[in-house]
Order: sequence, then C-alpha cells, then structure tokens
Amino acid sequence: MAVATTVVLMLAIGTSSLHLFDNGGRATQAAVRTTFPRDDRRVTSTDSTPSSTVVATVSTAPTTTTEAPSSTTKPMVPGLNLPNPPTPTPMGLPATGLAPVISRVTTTNKVIFLGIDDGLTRDPQVLALLRQAKVPVTMFLVQSQADAGEDFWKQVQEVGGVVESHTITHPDLTKLSASQLQREVCGTLDDYEARFGRRPTLFRPPYGFYNDNVRQVAASCGFKALVMWKGATNDGRLDLQEGPNLQPGDVILMHWRPDLYQDLLTVFQRCRDEGYAIARLEDYIK
Repeated sequence: MAVATTVVLMLAIGTSSLHLFDNGGRATQAAVRTTFPRDDRRVTSTDSTPSSTVVATVSTAPTTTTEAPSSTTKPMVPGLNLPNPPTPTPMGLPATGLAPVISRVTTTNKVIFLGIDDGLTRDPQVLALLRQAKVPVTMFLVQSQADAGEDFWKQVQEVGGVVESHTITHPDLTKLSASQLQREVCGTLDDYEARFGRRPTLFRPPYGFYNDNVRQVAASCGFKALVMWKGATNDGRLDLQEGPNLQPGDVILMHWRPDLYQDLLTVFQRCRDEGYAIARLEDYIK
C-alpha cells in the first residue's frame, strides 16, 4: 500500500515548473537562477523583490524513497557552537477567515527558522547532526512519507523536531475541486495527531501554490498560517531572496533529501558567521 501511495505522489509532482508568488498568491516576474539535478527535488535561487516567495521545483526523473545507509557514518562535527535562541516573542496574527501567509516572522530577535519538506530521504546521519546541534526544525511532511517513516520522525521529534502538514499527495492545490482541496489540506490532521501526539497547526502548500480558497480551507480546519520562505538550500548552497545576509525571522526552506546533511552544515555556518540562533517556528506563531 505504501508503494502505491508513493507512486501517486510522484505523479502528482512529476511536472517541473517555476513560478514566483507574492503574498497574495499572485504570479510575479523575476530573474531566477535554476538548478535541475538528475533525480531529486531542487530549489531555485531567489530574486531580490521583497514581496516575492520562491517556489520549489521538481525534476521529472523518478525518485525512490529509501532509508539512507548508515554504514559510512560521518564523525561528530567539531565546533558547531550555535548561538542559543533568546526568549521567543510571538507575533500577532490577523483575525480573518483566511489563514495568513508567512515567509518571515515579525521579530527583532536574531533568529531564523528551518522548515524541512516532504520526507523522501530519512538519513540517520542527519538525525545525529540535529541531536548534536540541538536545534529545532519544523517538518512539513507529505502523508505517505510521514506514515512510512513514522519511527524516524518520532526520533527527530525527540531532538527538537515538530511535525506539520504538507498535504496528502503533494498536488497543486489551486487546481483541485472543493472536495479534493478539503481532503488534501485537512486530511492529514487526525492521522498526524494519532501518530505523533500533536495536531498540526502550520501548513505549507506544495510548490508554494495557493490562493484565497486554499487559505480559507486551511483556516477552516484549524491551521494558524501558511508558511512560505525567504531563503532556500540547494546542494550545500543557501540562497536568500533579499540580499546577501540573513534577516531576523527568516524562514529557510529545506528538503529531506540526500544533500540535507550538507545543507544543514551550510546554514549552521552562516548562523555562526552572522550571529543568528535557530528557533522553533511554533514558539513564534501562536
């Protein structure tokens, strides 16, 4: 059954596309540098337009979901020494019928947040790195991967991870019927609560595609916000939308894929260089 579900996921995300969206979900034009490696989800670099949010793209080659081998375990990383996060300063959210869209948390604290998507690769070395670094991460999981890797995600929870939702089959939500949209946005909630002991409160739409219908449905089933991003990692590189430096409250898009270990090290180095702590997103969106 898990195999069949994964096939559906691959079909749903198999078409490569690239769009930029502002905070209203409208398409914008911008200069974008793209990278399309052979067989895995890749994220483009971003433009400098403050209101734009870069969207992840997907290559058309098939991807196999496997547990990463642990036979070549990397040694402990010396000198991580990441800054400790300060006391959280939760941001206020508007009281409307539409879930707000957040790509940067409103805060003066020198903190950033890591949102790691999908769940296609579950690498024990990443788990060991997160345990050593003692940093929180938000896991936006697709249902099939959440179910298949339940034991792994519970271990990430033990070292500071929080499970949030990224739909059931990773479709373009703007192209679904009302009943399909309701199922994809809200259908993970009971399952995740039963599996992971917590009902998700944050939602990331696949590809970053959303409209007011998506926001309305997300609000109706209890999500506090749609979470986008201000920077993204790719093959050990961190690309930011607004200049060369991190800014307080930036959300960084990452993926559970083979290069996540190196991507995390890159982000850790940037945090050390610029004096930023990595905080728990859920502590700031209440």
